[in-house]
Amino acid sequence: MAERVNSGALSSSRSAFAAIIASLCATAVVAAPQPQPSSDRPPHAAARRAPRAPAPPKRPPEQRAPQPQPAETPPATPQELPPLDTSTPPPSLPRASRERMRQCATQWMKIRQEGRTAGTSWRDFATRCLTR
Repeated sequence: MAERVNSGALSSSRSAFAAIIASLCATAVVAAPQPQPSSDRPPHAAARRAPRAPAPPKRPPEQRAPQPQPAETPPATPQELPPLDTSTPPPSLPRASRERMRQCATQWMKIRQEGRTAGTSWRDFATRCLTR
């Protein structure tokens, strides 16, 4: 058999619970921390900081190092570049498979490490290597 719950006891426990929650919320609002004055550091950080040593006295003007006078020079103008020659397309390497390109690159690295390039550029070497 199912027991009946006294609805009056249930509503009174709900209202008691609501009253407790409301009092806790009111306490939390009242006990909320007040904002600190506009300081960069909290007050406990200032207590840990070591006191500063006093600044040394300023030198008399006759003992100071002379300051260089700023020279007023006009800014340098950028050098004019000649116009680009677009009459011929840039040189390109011969068509080759990716495997052949990798082989040529490996050969070039080996030749460069041995110091046998003899004034040859990569483009010249690659042109010869890829057409083989």
